[in-house]
Amino acid sequence: MSNGGHDSIKYQPPVTLQVGQIQFVEACHPPLVAGQYRAGMRQLIKESKDAPVPWNSDPYASEVVFSVGAPRFTLDPAAIHSVYPPANETGRFDNALPHVVFTRRTLPWERTLDGKPPEWGKAFPPWMGILLLEEDELNIIDNAGGDTGRRYEARSLPVVSDQEDSLLFPRAGAGITTTIIPADLGQSVPTEKWTSERWQYAKASCLAIDLPADLFKAVAPRVPDLPYLAHVRQIDTGSKEILSINDKGWFSLVIGNRLPRAKAAHRAFLVSFEGWQDRLRNDWNPPRGAMVRLAVLGTWTFACAGSNDFKARMKALDLGPGTPRPDAWLHLPHGPYDDAALNPKDGVTFDPQNIVNAAYARGFTALNHVMRQGETTVSWYRGPLVPLNYDKPQKQQEPVSCADELLRYDPDTGLFDTTYAAAWQLGRLLALQNQSFALALDRTRKALRARAEELMRRSELDQRYSQLGATDEAFIEDRLMRQISADKLKNVVPK
Repeated sequence: MSNGGHDSIKYQPPVTLQVGQIQFVEACHPPLVAGQYRAGMRQLIKESKDAPVPWNSDPYASEVVFSVGAPRFTLDPAAIHSVYPPANETGRFDNALPHVVFTRRTLPWERTLDGKPPEWGKAFPPWMGILLLEEDELNIIDNAGGDTGRRYEARSLPVVSDQEDSLLFPRAGAGITTTIIPADLGQSVPTEKWTSERWQYAKASCLAIDLPADLFKAVAPRVPDLPYLAHVRQIDTGSKEILSINDKGWFSLVIGNRLPRAKAAHRAFLVSFEGWQDRLRNDWNPPRGAMVRLAVLGTWTFACAGSNDFKARMKALDLGPGTPRPDAWLHLPHGPYDDAALNPKDGVTFDPQNIVNAAYARGFTALNHVMRQGETTVSWYRGPLVPLNYDKPQKQQEPVSCADELLRYDPDTGLFDTTYAAAWQLGRLLALQNQSFALALDRTRKALRARAEELMRRSELDQRYSQLGATDEAFIEDRLMRQISADKLKNVVPK
């Protein structure tokens, strides 16, 4: 659609927040949690509402039974937007509680801990949580405290099985405590509710992990803690990568209750706490040597490289007397170097170690670089947060059309500097990811292209006027007709 040559369509972002704002919500309860429901209707027909006798003594009645589903023992990977600390990463994460971000805002509350419908208008805790364990805590030890070389690992198990070990029915004599789903599962005679639910999981499998009951009690949250370990937030998605999953900016988070330890490897488990309400209590005392079996909805590993608090960073700045690297935590470790030797005179060769040390001192790092032609080399790169005093020549930067135009090449060392090329490409991707900016940029380009074409046509017409000797554009049509009739355009119009 257009109006007078101008684009009348304006992009309205779905996020109602202003740029840079974030909104926190305690919880987002679904209209109905998972379970079976019965809806009934009775209709009494009278001649009028004041009539004492209805037309029919038996009211018209109808009833429908329906179920509301939700994830239970497994979770669709698409429901997880991200995890933190990042999976398989190493960093200073010891002051950050691990958490999982979900794309659906109601997911942590789509079930209840005890499997019963919540009271109307009252808040209830989430049905899932995070267990954080150090890798050493997953090692299986013998009665004497020695390492057996085996570990507690998440493994695939059937949800329900009478012939083999399963999540809900552990093998006899194993001393494993599992979830009670539904609450009457432990009865000797199966109830109608469990009989109707069991068929759903007859052929289903899930991830499960067996842990010592005393370890589970030590690291698991308590029921009163669960409401504080989940919340919902709405963010401005204008400059964020949302992978076309949630453009309205609503996300739910489940947070762990345990901080990672510095200089240690960890594994986080997103588990189901449904049916565990009686064991997430301080007064629960499991038998000695007992095990618990949990349904694992997701798991990832990460490692802490060191302490990340202010005190530790200040100590890292003190590297001892005579050390010329007061900000060593900002760049890679390096040895001494000579700036004067970076530009040797004729007849003097470069010292590769001196070049590397000087580059590391300035915040550069060497990364593998695959060229467009398929060749592989090593190039320098420096991140945008590393401070550097760079005396750039005072000249106007010409516009560039691709990242390759910002590659800097050192003919003496044969290495590229990809810093500005990478920054240009990153800025381009962030701009294109912002839909409102991309639409505005497209409109601007179209307007500039139309204006350029208009100027080119005007210049061409002016050139024609000059060749024809026309001074008044109002009579150009008559003048052209006379020129054509006199056959005087053969040297003007190209053949």
